[in-house]
Amino acid sequence: MIKYQKTKTLATKDNNNSANCIAPNVIYGCFGGCVNTYCYMSRYNGTRVFVNENVDDIFNSVVEWEKSYVKVPDQQDPVYTMVDIASNSDLVLMQKHMPIPLHDYLKMYDDHPTLNTTMATKYPGLLNLDVNHFNKKPRVRVSLMPQIYSDVLEPKMQRIVSRIHDINRLKDLGWEVHINYSPLIFVKGWRQEYNDLFKSVLEIAGENKCEVIALTNHANQMNKASVEAQELMKYSSEIKNKDGVMRYPLSYKTKLIAQFKEIYGLYFNLQTIRYIF
Repeated sequence: MIKYQKTKTLATKDNNNSANCIAPNVIYGCFGGCVNTYCYMSRYNGTRVFVNENVDDIFNSVVEWEKSYVKVPDQQDPVYTMVDIASNSDLVLMQKHMPIPLHDYLKMYDDHPTLNTTMATKYPGLLNLDVNHFNKKPRVRVSLMPQIYSDVLEPKMQRIVSRIHDINRLKDLGWEVHINYSPLIFVKGWRQEYNDLFKSVLEIAGENKCEVIALTNHANQMNKASVEAQELMKYSSEIKNKDGVMRYPLSYKTKLIAQFKEIYGLYFNLQTIRYIF
């Protein structure tokens, strides 16, 4: 179901992870293969998609927010104020449903002297937009996990090795490419799976900056997930907040993240991890 509307939710939100702020949604919802498993957006939204047509209002919300924001060099970017334009959708996958072309939306930010865009995607193969003529490189974060987990948690989506091969292609198109190791999965055998993944990334795409986010869970997700997906998700079971969001128990999550960094450090400089939690 797709509903076209003018959003009244025009609040740009502070952020300190993937970006300096999160823009109001141009699209809320997605048709990606992870909607019925770990996708946090679908905990309450399901498969509904809302396309917000008042793009100028959305952009102006970010511009107004930025007027009172003091940018300092940080892990998001040393120069520009980074705006996550797709926190509740994969705009690469959903670009044909956007109210204006993706190029035009990105260019609104590119023409601003201090704003720049970032978005994550699990479908980098669908991104063919050449942005070499832009004033600054927009950032795309390519989401990766071991294929054995992807088969279960994001069925029928672009293959992981194919996503890795797209990294250098996107750089040639003018994009700044980071890797999004999300969700990070801790189950029996995970160390070897991530070791093999890092080896493939290094061989195919070299070293890139990245972000790492461990799997979170929710009862609504478990209720609709397949039995196989539930097996991968069930260890993220410690209640995190009053909304019922669950995470890996902190009693051992810290140790597991340290082990993840050990493996990562065999292939890449640890300074390339922008943040991890």
